[in-house]
Amino acid sequence: MDNKQIVKEILEEVDRLNPGKNEKIINDVKKELKVLSMTEGINGVNNLESFYNIWKKYKGKKGNKNVINSWTAYALNLTDCKPNGDFLPKRRAFARAGFPDIDTDFDDDMRDSVYDYIIDKYGRENVGNIGTHGLLKFKSCVTRVSKALDVANAFHKGADAYRSENKARVDEILEPFPKKGIIKIKDQNQDMQVIKSVDDAYQYCPDFAREMDKYDGIMDYLRDIEGIIANFSAHAAGIVVSDIPIKQIAPLRKARGDLLATQFTGEQLESLGLIKFDILAISTLTVIKRTIKLIKENYDIDIDIKNISLDNKKTFKLYREGNLGGVFQCEQYGMQNTMKDIGVDSFDDIMAAISLYRPGPMANIPLYCSRKKGESRIDYFHPSIEKHVKPFLENTYGLIIYQEQLMQICNTLAGFSITDGYIMIKAIGKKKKHLMEKFEKQFIEGCVKNEVPKDVAEQYWKEFIVPFASYGFNKSHACCYAFNSYLTCYLKANYTAEFICSLLDVESGRGNQDKINSYEKEFTNKLNIEFLPRDINHCKVSYKVEKKSGKKIYIRPSLLCKGLGSASAQNIEDNQPYSGLEDLARKTDSVVDTRAIESLAEWGYLGKKAMKDKEQVAKKFAKIRVDIKKAIKKGIDSVDMFK
Repeated sequence: MDNKQIVKEILEEVDRLNPGKNEKIINDVKKELKVLSMTEGINGVNNLESFYNIWKKYKGKKGNKNVINSWTAYALNLTDCKPNGDFLPKRRAFARAGFPDIDTDFDDDMRDSVYDYIIDKYGRENVGNIGTHGLLKFKSCVTRVSKALDVANAFHKGADAYRSENKARVDEILEPFPKKGIIKIKDQNQDMQVIKSVDDAYQYCPDFAREMDKYDGIMDYLRDIEGIIANFSAHAAGIVVSDIPIKQIAPLRKARGDLLATQFTGEQLESLGLIKFDILAISTLTVIKRTIKLIKENYDIDIDIKNISLDNKKTFKLYREGNLGGVFQCEQYGMQNTMKDIGVDSFDDIMAAISLYRPGPMANIPLYCSRKKGESRIDYFHPSIEKHVKPFLENTYGLIIYQEQLMQICNTLAGFSITDGYIMIKAIGKKKKHLMEKFEKQFIEGCVKNEVPKDVAEQYWKEFIVPFASYGFNKSHACCYAFNSYLTCYLKANYTAEFICSLLDVESGRGNQDKINSYEKEFTNKLNIEFLPRDINHCKVSYKVEKKSGKKIYIRPSLLCKGLGSASAQNIEDNQPYSGLEDLARKTDSVVDTRAIESLAEWGYLGKKAMKDKEQVAKKFAKIRVDIKKAIKKGIDSVDMFK
């Protein structure tokens, strides 16, 4: 059955099911069918044909969801749910040229199980860890060449002097540049320049140039090695799955531990027909899972996160207060202030804040806030442009926030295909000059055809398209991030004790004591929480709510702390209570060693006195253990003659 026949049959059914003909619905259906007819799914089947087959298979049955926001599905009675957003084909997955990246997030205590399942399912030989290459960059080049040339002239002094003096000399050479982050420096005209190469450094930093001029030929050596492969590793989460052994497609090499990684990078593997999967571990998901479990245990309430209400007033109140410790994507004070300034009162605000709080778009945060509050007028740059862009920007107060908006604008305003819009964003982001010039010409010509003055189109390209394409966030990611952010904030607002215990348990398991201390201080000050003293006899492996008095919640910290693992903590809990250090040494197993005792003493579990003398406490514990072993060998129950 060809596409024309399919469209005809679907439209006839839509007419039959919708007497009175709502013209808007009919037009939207026609647009959707056109888009579907022009695209294919990953199985190579035309999307219109796939949709038609689904309709025929489930005709007469009705669902209650509409995840692709389709008016066609709604008009055909496939679902009761009206669309509340853009039709799916306008989103990134349908625009991408080539294969998509498949990103999957799992709670961090399940990631290894998922990875093992994939290997078991498809075979170790068919699953490959994606290899990565580290390249020698500016600072590394200077360090290695300077050491090789012995710029400190210290080789004759011995190995230690050779290393230390050359390191000190390199530190002097690199002193004008920031030690971390993007390397930026002011040139002789006081303009900020980004240093990406040794030639940039030589051109824009006179101090560096003077140092280089002292050593004959050093710049040639630096240019020779800059950009070469410095090391091989494996992608932290990326894998590829093949229907034949990976070694038949790509060479392999040993990576971390027992891992075998491809010697080809992700982009190279994609060109060979393999799709990259990111199996990501997200601690936030573990916090959510544990919180939901505690809520069920404490209140017999089942939290259905797939259908959770997205307009909870207590949740939005926390955002507006900036009380967001432990809330996903909102740990930084800057983000917390952004949520306060925006005055979050909808899920869309959370999405917008997460998308705006990044380099480039961050400059639009004050404008977003003022326009939302009605303090600034909403405009669309120029009247000739407004009619083309307003449908995509009116929900974000006239501002471009998402990459999808940019793709839609280029499609409507300049006649780009959605795929061209996607390629343009990638080209600008990676500074591919020839593609940028091509798309600039295409954009301006397309705008002029739509009666936009050429000078206006040129200005819009420079002031809006290029800057946003360089840093913009995509809406699909923003939605996922915002949902996890909202969900953690919802749990914190409505089930505070359970959320805090789960959050701190996860951080305790990671040994992040500084973060735990920061959380406890913040929750004490902002949430009317009191954390009870750490005590070897009262603390358990997990944080526990000991009592609630009015609005005040009393929480007992976990035994887990920096230097004390879960096995040691569990062994201590299993054998509580303890009358003293000897009793602790006698009752616990070897997993509770002197390092564990030192940690317990340092973090206050053995009393204030022990905190000041943790090394002596650990030594005393070790001696008691030795005495107990000797006594046991002699058949003596106790080493205490007075018992």
